[in-house]
Amino acid sequence: MGKDRLNKKVGYGMLAAFYAPLLTEKQQSMLEMYCDEDLSLSEIATQLSISRQAVSDNLNRAYDRLDELENHLQLFSSFVSMQQRVKRCGELLKLVDASAVTSVYLKEAIDVLSETPELKGGKDGV
Repeated sequence: MGKDRLNKKVGYGMLAAFYAPLLTEKQQSMLEMYCDEDLSLSEIATQLSISRQAVSDNLNRAYDRLDELENHLQLFSSFVSMQQRVKRCGELLKLVDASAVTSVYLKEAIDVLSETPELKGGKDGV
């Protein structure tokens, strides 16, 4: 699989983590099989007893819908931006030379930032 196709698959899998409930059940199912389970179009078609073209068409409609939702709502891009700001705040807090009194609060702040929810996947959001 080419790098572009893999990036597209991962990207739409991440968008689906935010917007899947706004897709049809069929689109959710196909996206899960394609992006999360890494099944081919042919394997999905076989499992669902439909044509490979039907799978492709449904996935493309799901991609269009995910793009539309993200363009309007910006939930994913806001989440990524927030993750970056939280990470930067944690890095800056670790540089602070705190007194004995304030070090307790500083450690608590760093711990709170470390608890920030991650997107489905790993710490890097993938």
